[in-house]
Amino acid sequence: MLPAGQAFAEAELRVGVYDNAPKVSVDAQGEAGGLFVHLLDSIARREHWQIEYIPCEWAQCLLDLRQGRLDLMPDVALTEMRDEFLDFHQIPVVQGWSQVYAFPQSGFSSLEALGSRRLAVLEGSVQESHLRQEQMRDPDLEYELVTFTSLPAVLAAVGEGEAVAAVSNNFYGRQHARAFGLVETPITFGQVGLYYAATPERHGEYLAVIDAYLDQWKPLADSPYQRALAETLLADDSPGLPGWVRWALFSALGLVLLLAVAGLLLRWQVRLRTRELAAANQRLEHVIDSGPTVIYQLASSDLTPQWVSPNIQRLFGVDPAAALRPGWWEQQLHPEDRVGALQENQRLLTDGEVVREFRLFDGWGKLRHVRDEMRLVPGASGRGEQEIVGAWTDLTDSIEQKEQLRQISHFDTRTGLPNRTLLQDRLGHTVERAMADGEARWVVLLDLDRFRNVNETLGTSAGDTVLQGIAQRLGQTLTPQDTIARVGADEFCLIAETPEHDGLESFMQTLLDTLRAPFETSGRSLVLTVSAGVARFPDDGQTREELLTAAELAMQAARARGGDGWCAYTPEMGALTEHRLFLENDLRQAIANEEFVLHFQPQFDLASGECVGVESLVRWNHPRRGMVSPAEFIPLAEETGLIVSIDRWVLEAACRQLAIWDTAGRHIPMMAVNLSARELHDEALVATVRETLERHGIAPERLEVELTETMIMEDPERALAILRRLDSLGVRLAMDDFGSGYSNLAHLRRLPLHRLKVDQSLVRDIGHSRHNESIIRAIIALAAALELDLIAEGVEEEPQRSFLLREGCATGQGYLLGRPAPANQLFQT
Repeated sequence: MLPAGQAFAEAELRVGVYDNAPKVSVDAQGEAGGLFVHLLDSIARREHWQIEYIPCEWAQCLLDLRQGRLDLMPDVALTEMRDEFLDFHQIPVVQGWSQVYAFPQSGFSSLEALGSRRLAVLEGSVQESHLRQEQMRDPDLEYELVTFTSLPAVLAAVGEGEAVAAVSNNFYGRQHARAFGLVETPITFGQVGLYYAATPERHGEYLAVIDAYLDQWKPLADSPYQRALAETLLADDSPGLPGWVRWALFSALGLVLLLAVAGLLLRWQVRLRTRELAAANQRLEHVIDSGPTVIYQLASSDLTPQWVSPNIQRLFGVDPAAALRPGWWEQQLHPEDRVGALQENQRLLTDGEVVREFRLFDGWGKLRHVRDEMRLVPGASGRGEQEIVGAWTDLTDSIEQKEQLRQISHFDTRTGLPNRTLLQDRLGHTVERAMADGEARWVVLLDLDRFRNVNETLGTSAGDTVLQGIAQRLGQTLTPQDTIARVGADEFCLIAETPEHDGLESFMQTLLDTLRAPFETSGRSLVLTVSAGVARFPDDGQTREELLTAAELAMQAARARGGDGWCAYTPEMGALTEHRLFLENDLRQAIANEEFVLHFQPQFDLASGECVGVESLVRWNHPRRGMVSPAEFIPLAEETGLIVSIDRWVLEAACRQLAIWDTAGRHIPMMAVNLSARELHDEALVATVRETLERHGIAPERLEVELTETMIMEDPERALAILRRLDSLGVRLAMDDFGSGYSNLAHLRRLPLHRLKVDQSLVRDIGHSRHNESIIRAIIALAAALELDLIAEGVEEEPQRSFLLREGCATGQGYLLGRPAPANQLFQT
């Protein structure tokens, strides 16, 4: 008994077992067997453990172990993923690999040869994980994986026509494949160590005891480990002879014994053993040749190579004869690894065992990462001499995958710059250095002004070219010690490690001038500007979070000034942000607290003065601040997404008020409501409008929805589809603020509009600007040509009303005709 086991003697362990003979097996009576079971029973008897073997399917066993319903599970391959959620001991019980089996004469020599055929594999196994990763890495691999819950089902799938080949570990396949009419193919992969696995952070002491016994038993020839190995993995697995053949041989042997002499019997036994030895040797050669590991032998006196496995040709492109030449290995080593590797050779002679990693160039000239395991063992002569045996395992794919993951997780794919994650790490180190040396540092956030226009106009390819150009220019402006990162779609962050004292203004002006230089892309010359914000250590912040927040606030201030400029952080910016934060919090509660109210502005026939409709306008009656201007809370609502809830409340309240007026006998022909741009991306908008109209008994043609062209042009095709559905419902559609900006007349013709609203900025200049009067006349002519109704906003003076009426605009709204008011005051005279 080992001392490590005394502290938890008489413990009871729940061990999950599944059918994977000869390593683990479960017979018809539920009795467990196999190498791992025999070995665990030997340890349990010595440590006084009580073992309960619980049969289960492979995937279920893993799940039960992970969730604590099992304590141990044998025969588990150690992978990076499993190492994250299971505990393993240190010394592997055995090494295994994965083998593909198929019918004889199938001709499959590689995974590519499978084409798009189906390949059977155990669900949740390392084979399934490896094959899926291979497909992700190589798009030319087209095979289809079919998963099964047990290894017998995997092998049976080929005979049943559900797959053309099956994947199994080498131990199970070697013992059972022939029973299903399958043979080994040359396709092997994934050498792994096989261990006992335990529930995380609960049974480390048991794993330590298992390691102790493995360390003690594996080198001993007659240990329980070697006996279990001989009874399971090394047992002759050839199928037995039929009964009638055995009886015939026994009868013949009896006759031979009567007639033959002792010498004849001895010679017969020698031939039998020779054939068995030749068969075993042939199997061993096949295992070595098809395995994923190169095995070699060195002389312990001078480390000259004595033998190398032939699969070095297949795995590393090296002729075995060339690998046996003295000095070949040293020549192939990477220069940076040569000195350390030679020193490790000398340590082997004193320690007896060395495990190391190095880089070497293979026969194809490719640099490979190799794990080399070397050990001193007694020589074959038995005269006290020693020799060195070792094994190479290729780690190149694993290391390259780790590097790719690091690249993806820390760098921007378009520009190659560090991303936000790596920026956070570098900024943390910058702050630590700044606190140590007491020197200043600058953090600069840059936002490309109106960069979306580049993508929408010239396409994302041109946008990517511009981003790469920005990254290149920033790299030429800063020093190698500085950091440049891309932290958003159109945002960059700079860390200036060695800023000049009193040189911030010069630095920022040079930076902005550099970025203003035209970009040549898609045959065009583009001039881009930026909005930049600067935070200084230690004045504006002493942690990375404080510095980034300060730079963000400064950048927002620069953007609010129209862009193409920069701002340095000031404490007042933080106070403004605090105000917006509290305002946003109050805005979120305003809907639930019913703090919004509707005001209505009447729309009149300019000739008769008859009311032809009203426009609903939302107001916020804040409990402490009173009426909050829409110009203050509407942009905030759009930015936070709360505008959708406000729009729905306005629609409901406007239709409810229209129904109230109907009941009171006051007929209002039409109610106009404004919608935000977000509504044109909501597939539920049409259904909401229909349900609201039906709930209040309002005819669809009495509801007018007002939108701006800017809203529509954010996603024209999606907006057009929703507008057509509203038009089919019978709702009237109006384009608000018409004439205030650029209008795409070709697109305007496609929209199912009913009315144009002349922007009040044009109406305000009637009598003061002949240019604007001409624009109004053109809009009136355009509306007539497109057969659209027209209404003018902002009619505040009698000359304006007269001009509009004279030029052909029959409808208007404004302070001259009626100011916005609550519903109970709207029609008071």
